[in-house]
Amino acid sequence: MNNWRPGARYWGGDPWIDNWRSYRGLYAPPYGYRWIQSGNQFLLTAIATGIISAVVVNGVVSGMGPGGMAPGAMAPGAMMGGPGY
Repeated sequence: MNNWRPGARYWGGDPWIDNWRSYRGLYAPPYGYRWIQSGNQFLLTAIATGIISAVVVNGVVSGMGPGGMAPGAMAPGAMMGGPGY
């Protein structure tokens, strides 16, 4: 079993995760990324390059999401809510 880390390159062979909601710690993959299960690790991997952006083991995220942001984080200056909030 590999000990994957963010920044490493993944070359394939393990199953893709389409039902990410069924797994603790996973979140919606951004456009151009997909979750892959490798043993007990889940890898958020760029489809085009294979670069691993985040690793989840036992529901704990290691690394940041694409663009250097933590999962669920808002970009600086982003506004919550709709008009009038």
